[in-house]
Amino acid sequence: ESALLFDDTFRLQIIDKEGKKFQKVSRIEAKTEVYEMELELDINFDVYPMTVGEFYSISLARTLRTDGTEETGDFRADMGPSLLDKYDYAMYGKIFKFVEDGQKLAVYASFGGLLLGLKGQPQHLKSLEVDQRIYLLIRKV
Repeated sequence: ESALLFDDTFRLQIIDKEGKKFQKVSRIEAKTEVYEMELELDINFDVYPMTVGEFYSISLARTLRTDGTEETGDFRADMGPSLLDKYDYAMYGKIFKFVEDGQKLAVYASFGGLLLGLKGQPQHLKSLEVDQRIYLLIRKV
């Protein structure tokens, strides 16, 4: 079974549309070309600055193990190859809400207070569940 629950390439469109609310955190808005997914995400720009117009691969995973097996405890750097080897930025959090919006479905998750909103066709989000623990992984394309 694959570790990835969702994977797509997004073009960053807007940073801090409603102004900067926190010193180190920015809210980005991005869209995909293929599946027409919309994303809003809080990112620690001190750790991982991003640029409008650039493309980023954004994935949601249920485990960091490349073979998809569940983790049995805390992540350890010596656990062997992991999805972290392929990405630049990662957060661990929990899905807390689904909202139907016409023909689209919106999924909301929190990563220690940094929020994710992901909206699109339900078939692209069918692997996600409320209360599911997930990793969000980003790399520049």
